[in-house]
Amino acid sequence: MGPYTAFDASFAYPNAAALQSPFIEDPLFDPETHPHKTGHGTYEAALAELCDELRAEFGVRAFLATDIRTIPTKADAGPDEPGMSVLEQSIAFAACSDAVVFVFTNAGLTTGAGSEVGAILGEFQLRRGHPREPLKPRQRIGIFQHEAFESASIEEIPYTYGIGTREFATRPALVDDIKGFLENVRREAQAGPLPKFRSY
Repeated sequence: MGPYTAFDASFAYPNAAALQSPFIEDPLFDPETHPHKTGHGTYEAALAELCDELRAEFGVRAFLATDIRTIPTKADAGPDEPGMSVLEQSIAFAACSDAVVFVFTNAGLTTGAGSEVGAILGEFQLRRGHPREPLKPRQRIGIFQHEAFESASIEEIPYTYGIGTREFATRPALVDDIKGFLENVRREAQAGPLPKFRSY
């Protein structure tokens, strides 16, 4: 999981056309290779490409929450049709996944993604000192951020939820770090009980 929209300076600055590029230089996102039909770059395409690489290199069933297009959101379904909110979908996918990975770099609009992290970790009762047992093991959740990325809420996660964040400098380094994280999850699950999800 992560931001699906790339930061585009033209959203905020009327003179963005004078810039060499309205996008931030980034190890994952390239507006030339990750275009959007509206003409704006899409970070979702960069994350999808990362999933493709993880599938090809490590044989995992990597997917984005948006890959399941057959489940309509509440907004898409209309008032009289069944649907799931975007957050409900993310929580459901995270609950059934062997591992959940969040990726953050400066090129993505992270407001919604940062809120999503907190909502998911809160839904699984992972806040330190929560009176009830966690519903998903912390070991199954990995948070990866580019070394130049700054976010007070993301940086507080190790202290608030007991889940470490990992920094990376390049795309190959990120892929290697995710591989190591997934291997640790596999080893821990083989060594003893490591449920995907505990129901209430």
